[in-house]
Amino acid sequence: MPLLVGLTYDIRSAPPKHAPKDACAEHDSPETISSVEEALKSAGHRVGRIGGSNELLKKFRRLKYDIVFNIAEGISGRNRESEVPILLDLAGIPYTGPDALALAVALDKSAAKKIFRYHGIPTPRYFMAAKADGIAFSGEMEFPVIVKPAYEGSAKGIWADSVVKDMRSLKEKAAYVIRTYKQPALIEEFVEGWEFTAGVIGNTRVSVLPVVERHVCAKSGLSSHVLEKCGHAAPNAGYRKLLGVDPALEARIGALAAEAFRALEFRDFARFDFRVSARGKRIFILEANPLPSLSKDDYFSMVAELQGLSYADMINRMFGAAIERCGLK
Repeated sequence: MPLLVGLTYDIRSAPPKHAPKDACAEHDSPETISSVEEALKSAGHRVGRIGGSNELLKKFRRLKYDIVFNIAEGISGRNRESEVPILLDLAGIPYTGPDALALAVALDKSAAKKIFRYHGIPTPRYFMAAKADGIAFSGEMEFPVIVKPAYEGSAKGIWADSVVKDMRSLKEKAAYVIRTYKQPALIEEFVEGWEFTAGVIGNTRVSVLPVVERHVCAKSGLSSHVLEKCGHAAPNAGYRKLLGVDPALEARIGALAAEAFRALEFRDFARFDFRVSARGKRIFILEANPLPSLSKDDYFSMVAELQGLSYADMINRMFGAAIERCGLK
């Protein structure tokens, strides 16, 4: 039976004055929003565009949707991704993806890492720095390290010089992150090696999608996918290997992705990024993405093609997980 589906999103635009130049990197292009809308319509659903949390507030008393397909990232603060889910919970309208708590935990890298550690999911060693002065290594931390904003997504705050190899560079980069992004810096041991990403769809039972290897820039050691999102790499250079990932390695990464999905209490669909160390081939989870890119040139679309599916098929498979979880027909 066709449903009346609301679509929540934030459109990518020029960053506000005095904001970092990658401030809107998480937001979606008009093309992606239209693609998701058309995919849902292709399954017979009626779709109404809502927009982000501010637009949702304006329309709050007039909401009549059966379910909302949520890809809204929010504007600022570490709880920004939780704004739309909280409003929809208040309105009593079901939606795709995790609830507000799971989204907030995933965006806060330190909080997510604590959960990974509790569940025995390997993640690089790290510490937080609220001030650049007085930074000192503790325990077994060693260079090189990568410096990131504590709660940003889509590679925001990560640049070609984010991997540092000495204390002076570390303090300079941490000071830049703290000053520019108005939040603590996460200082994480940098895993030199290969990078992979894996998607998960489902709830009570989950399916792990094919694991894909990303291209790693020889000079910076960073994923070209990361650099491309920040405008520092050639377009379409993000993925290196779509087929042929070692089956044993793929199985190990897939098992960790499913475990992380459950540990963070995600729902419906998500994507996870991993590094495999050049020394010892140890696997480390880097990021959890409960609001992953649904662009037609990104992971889910390419995996759909690998599986003989259309983009619309993949979107509706993801949406179907939410429909089933919510008990809708």
